[in-house]
Amino acid sequence: MLIKTLNNEGVGISSISRIMKIPKTTVQRLIEIISRTLKKPELTETNQSYEIDELRTYVGNKKNESWLMYAINKSSGVVVDFAVGRRTKENLKKVVTSVIRLNPKKIYTDGLNIYNSLIPKPIHKVFQYNINKIERNNLTLRTHIKRLTRRTICFSKSEAMLENCLRLYVISNTN
Repeated sequence: MLIKTLNNEGVGISSISRIMKIPKTTVQRLIEIISRTLKKPELTETNQSYEIDELRTYVGNKKNESWLMYAINKSSGVVVDFAVGRRTKENLKKVVTSVIRLNPKKIYTDGLNIYNSLIPKPIHKVFQYNINKIERNNLTLRTHIKRLTRRTICFSKSEAMLENCLRLYVISNTN
């Protein structure tokens, strides 16, 4: 559990390796094993409002752009689902589908045009000031997970490791 805690506090793999006096590959393997064993909590809420947004990051270097797309419950701030990868209709659809399964009252997004084809018009609201909770969450994620920071030399080397670290952070902060 120490690795989970250190990862959630913005400590990188190299630092965890130095602190625990174990090889980096062991730290990476433990992060992968722990993230796979964590079960995402089943959400049964209905008639709630949600916010969906994307967060840009990089994998490997600044030439390899990647996106974190995720949805949160507007009132509780709980992350419903997330996807990591290119900002494509297919990846966004995974997140939107998870939200729509919960029979939402409203889904708030920014002005990205892909959402118009994914979210039914009666429940979709495009309004910049109604996504302030998820925008605040973006700042929290960037603060806690250094590989999401805008001006950094700390990038994930693979999307799989980025997803594992995000899964550790999201699920441990949900429980």
